[in-house]
Amino acid sequence: MIPITYVEEAEINHYLFTMKNLLCLLATGALLCGCASTGTNFDSRKIADIKKGETTQPELVQMFGQPSQRGVNSEGGATMIWIYSEATIKGATFVPIVGLFAGGADTKNKMLTVRLSQSGKVAGFDYTGGAMDVSNGTQNDPENSTNRPALKTPRSQ
Repeated sequence: MIPITYVEEAEINHYLFTMKNLLCLLATGALLCGCASTGTNFDSRKIADIKKGETTQPELVQMFGQPSQRGVNSEGGATMIWIYSEATIKGATFVPIVGLFAGGADTKNKMLTVRLSQSGKVAGFDYTGGAMDVSNGTQNDPENSTNRPALKTPRSQ
């Protein structure tokens, strides 16, 4: 057996301590990595089942659950709003240095606004929804990507 000097033993202990810290950091990052959401998720495919002048407030609640918000519209009827947002943090965000380049979050959101007439039937509705990849301080939105061809306007032709 080769005797280990005090300096070599200190270097080995420092290396093991550093590895333990790195493993703890990675394990903590893995535990923290997850999802946060707000609102009640609703099935946006059921929007096609909404019929103007026919669908009633109880039917809307049956289709989408309780709305996130309720109000009164300018026509004297009710307004019902369903909102859902979700953010999932990428695991690479918690890795030192790598997180700066590969980290970020994926977000999804959707909102359904239904206007009811005074008779309690659907007078109109609006739906918006989308997803966004947020990485290294920038928002990567495929709809507004700079890589797509420019639209031709009358001036540019």
